[in-house]
Amino acid sequence: MRFDLDAMRAAPGKIFRVEGDENVPTLDWRGEEVKVEGPVHAEASAFYVSSENQVVLTVHVRGRVHRVCSRCLADVVESVDKEEELEVFPDEIQGKYLELRPFIEAGMRLGLSTKPLCKPDCKGICPYCGADLNREPHRPNCSRPKTAKDPRLSVLAQLLEEKEGHEENAGD
Repeated sequence: MRFDLDAMRAAPGKIFRVEGDENVPTLDWRGEEVKVEGPVHAEASAFYVSSENQVVLTVHVRGRVHRVCSRCLADVVESVDKEEELEVFPDEIQGKYLELRPFIEAGMRLGLSTKPLCKPDCKGICPYCGADLNREPHRPNCSRPKTAKDPRLSVLAQLLEEKEGHEENAGD
């Protein structure tokens, strides 16, 4: 997908539109190779501003990508729906056309979540015993440190102990 820069320069202010699917098999994002599921649907519009010698470009991308949950390493399919408006300077472009593929790929990258999760309340993997806490409890030999009690809550802990003691005595 692309825009003809000569046609845009010949009609300043006129909005040009293009829509279609672009095959983007993978994206490189922060060292992660992200597999894209099927084609990315893109809608783009652009117009030339002669006084500034620039093209105002709007690109809207929609697609699905396969990722790994940042807590438990389960497979995640993430939907991307991102729209960006950019200013492009035709003098910086080599050739007669404004190719949209780099902008489509950039839109997909910008639409990715920084920490994908398989579900909002994912418990992750225990760093001590390796148990996937979404599927199983900590393993019997787990060496995780027992959480230290906050001394500021000691009065509350005493009240809870007293309440439990009263409830046990009342049930006798």
